[in-house]
Amino acid sequence: MQRKISILAGAAALAAASVSFAQDSVIKVGVVQPQSGECAQWGVPITRGVELWAKEFNEAGGIKDASGNSHQIEVTGYDNACYTAGEELTAFRRAILDDGVEFILQTFTPASRKAIAPLATENKVLTTSYGAGYLSADYPYLIGSVTGSPASYMYLVSYLIEENPDIEKVAIVTADHSFGEAARAFYKAGIAPYTDRVEIVFSDPYDPAMAGDMFSIAGPIASSEPDLIVELGFTPGQQASFVETMQQLGYSGLFASEGWTMNFLTDRLQADYLDGRIYSAYVVDASEQSFSPRVAQFYDAYVETYGQAEWSVFASVAYAAMTTIEAGIQMAEEPTGEAVRAALFAEETVDNPLFGESRWAGSEIYGADTHLLTPLPVYVTDAEGNVTLDGIVDVGAWWQENAQAALTELEAGGQVTAQ
Repeated sequence: MQRKISILAGAAALAAASVSFAQDSVIKVGVVQPQSGECAQWGVPITRGVELWAKEFNEAGGIKDASGNSHQIEVTGYDNACYTAGEELTAFRRAILDDGVEFILQTFTPASRKAIAPLATENKVLTTSYGAGYLSADYPYLIGSVTGSPASYMYLVSYLIEENPDIEKVAIVTADHSFGEAARAFYKAGIAPYTDRVEIVFSDPYDPAMAGDMFSIAGPIASSEPDLIVELGFTPGQQASFVETMQQLGYSGLFASEGWTMNFLTDRLQADYLDGRIYSAYVVDASEQSFSPRVAQFYDAYVETYGQAEWSVFASVAYAAMTTIEAGIQMAEEPTGEAVRAALFAEETVDNPLFGESRWAGSEIYGADTHLLTPLPVYVTDAEGNVTLDGIVDVGAWWQENAQAALTELEAGGQVTAQ
């Protein structure tokens, strides 16, 4: 009898241990971003955004999968220098092969995404970004979990042209590298439906090494006399220097980019110059409180943790991208890359926690419907330098109406990988 009781007690203890393990197991998430150097102006806020996303769940007891088991989330940052393909692959090898990471948030930079695609797919590591950049039917474990970069550039410039009929001349200012090339093509795609009334007056890429001499970049742009300047490639500090230089050269038109770190701008420029002139559309900006109560809470948590001076829109971009992974974990029977991917693609749509019902798309560009098209908020600064919500683009409707014109420019710019 004693032996029977002992066996039963042992079985009970084992069962309890199993339940405890299920409740306390850890989901490993990697963030491959610049953690040092000048590009860390992007990478550090992005990493912090993912860490605060995980902290929300960890402090509440973990994130639950569809089986009801709770899991803590462990986030590790991996340095990829400045979005170069070789550094990206090195970081992925560490994350996947050494640390056993199941989910990774990385850059949208096409060359970097392409470099890691075989490794991520072979190991069934679900790899997302704050946008798309490079996707392929051959690499189903690469996804874009929000509209984001580079597609957002297309919708942003189109929105501004539609909302401002007086825009006749547009300057495209992008760096001479992989993600600058992608941005240039997507900006041109957004302008394509309006070529009967809008002219691209400047689109020459600049050498990133020239950014220390901003007048050499800004001079030819000012000479082209644009009504709207769309930018991609400057770090937050360089963005502010560029806007200041354009003001000194007499420019009085609009500026647009994926996102702006406003404290860099307000340190250099008067609010009356910024007022109604600085536009962005980069997934979501949590500093604007009306779009979503949840991202507003995230903003408060970020400022409380790191201080107002450290706020960057890139933090909320990363946070928003992780909400699609969050939805997949909650729909999956277990939190593995394979199970979560299957859960996310079980239907044509996903109920994203921030954006609502959103549809998988992308086959015309990438040959695979692995890009979740979420609604795109467009923001503008006010007289106090605060970001305000200007409008929301229904990206699915825009694409349905303008795909033919846009695809011509995307193909010419080397962004169509569908076979």
